[in-house]
Amino acid sequence: MFDANFYDTQSNEKFWVSGPKRDRSDTRYGPSNPEVEPDAVETYHAFLDGAALPGREKG
Repeated sequence: MFDANFYDTQSNEKFWVSGPKRDRSDTRYGPSNPEVEPDAVETYHAFLDGAALPGREKG
């Protein structure tokens, strides 16, 4: 999978999934406004404000 770290098993579409970063450099190739799913917006903004990601409270 050149330049991808995940793929859709039904369509075989390849894509890159990046973890969130507090400096907002979430995209693969530089600064951008990442697309955040509506049900994750509150958690994403809490993370940007310093909260731990769910499941990673202890590091």
